[in-house]
Amino acid sequence: MGDNGTIVEIEPEDGLGWIEMEDKSRVRFGGTACKGFVPAIGMVVKVLGTRPGYRGILKATGLERVADAPRAAFAVEAGAAEPAPPRTALQTMQTAAVPMDALLQAVLGHADGDDAFYADLIAAGFEVQTLPGPQIGCPNPWFYGVGKDAGGGAFGLYAHPMFQEYPAPPWVFWDAVARTLRLIAGDSDALFPTILANATSTGADAATIARLRASLVQLGMSNVEGHPMGEGEKVAWLPPDEVETRPLDDYLAETDGGEMERGLLAHAYQRRDASAGEALRSIYEQWGWSLPAWAG
Repeated sequence: MGDNGTIVEIEPEDGLGWIEMEDKSRVRFGGTACKGFVPAIGMVVKVLGTRPGYRGILKATGLERVADAPRAAFAVEAGAAEPAPPRTALQTMQTAAVPMDALLQAVLGHADGDDAFYADLIAAGFEVQTLPGPQIGCPNPWFYGVGKDAGGGAFGLYAHPMFQEYPAPPWVFWDAVARTLRLIAGDSDALFPTILANATSTGADAATIARLRASLVQLGMSNVEGHPMGEGEKVAWLPPDEVETRPLDDYLAETDGGEMERGLLAHAYQRRDASAGEALRSIYEQWGWSLPAWAG
């Protein structure tokens, strides 16, 4: 039996599936065997080990994704386009230690391995792009971008310590034109129906949206109708917009620690004030917080 095989079946109801090996034998696997990826039908994986499972059926103890294995088996013809690099959104988020709920993990893993699903997300106005806020023009250090829309805005997670007791941080939207952050969803199960509703309201192809909905439901999304997000919700726990930011001395004199922190965030990152940055790091140290690694 060769080390590599192709995932040929997945049973979402119990998280199990089948891998067809190169010698046509089959190996059973569960989600816990997958190291750093979410399985998808057609994905090539390396079986790291096996053991007898229920009724003696061989079961994988560990799997690694083999990126672009089918294309790597053939030399690129003269003049032909180079194969696209493998998508690694899920691995990028995991490496950055961004908290994610199960649905988002499933969506990113599926988008990494399934070209058609990835294209359907783009058609719905959600192009997967996993980058820290500062790398996409959003100055807030707690924002981590996950997908961008056609207008240059970004959907992302607000991975602030205030949400560390939650299963995952909420979704916010970075409007690159207005330069504002707005709350759009409490979790991924609320976000993706909103993405579908946004796409429908802008005239996206109905068949594409229906296909994407079916895929998302299979990955764990509730099959409910969403509503277009509009401008999103302005919430008090986000830093003030530029036009509403008060003088730095006002925030330094604040007795409300939360208000002080939000104001210092605005001055330190929106206005790039070094003294505000020092004050912010000082209160984070007192509270036992630290800026995320991606903030630099």
